[in-house]
Amino acid sequence: VSPVSTKEIADVVKEVVQTEDRTKNVILFGVKENDSVELEETVKEVFCKVGERPHVEFCQRLGTKISDRPRPVKVRLTNRDAAVRLRKSGRKLRDSPSTRSVFVAPDLTPEERQERKKLVELMRAKKREDPERHFYISKGSVWCRDESRTSTA
Repeated sequence: VSPVSTKEIADVVKEVVQTEDRTKNVILFGVKENDSVELEETVKEVFCKVGERPHVEFCQRLGTKISDRPRPVKVRLTNRDAAVRLRKSGRKLRDSPSTRSVFVAPDLTPEERQERKKLVELMRAKKREDPERHFYISKGSVWCRDESRTSTA
């Protein structure tokens, strides 16, 4: 057994803390940019559409504005349960014309985003092969509605 260095331990602890911190965050995609309205007010309006009124610690746009495409919004909430409820109720946003293009996603680490990207590419390939079937991603695997797990990345 090789000894573990202090740096390796610090890296693991840092990763665990960052992952835990991210559980209180959600990322909103598709929220229109409007300079005349405060971002936090816009975020709270989106949350009201799904029947939630969580306490927002802070919110900010991610990246730099390049085109007419709205930048994602990172929202930090006071607790993890509120973030989970928002992600679960995010589908309700499709019911309102003003939030139809808004999606709620978890705040993933770069490694998790890369893994998710691979799964999405795999799912899209399966949809191209068999467009009649419904494929989706759950628990790190691509699934088909009428079958058990189809594959993992």
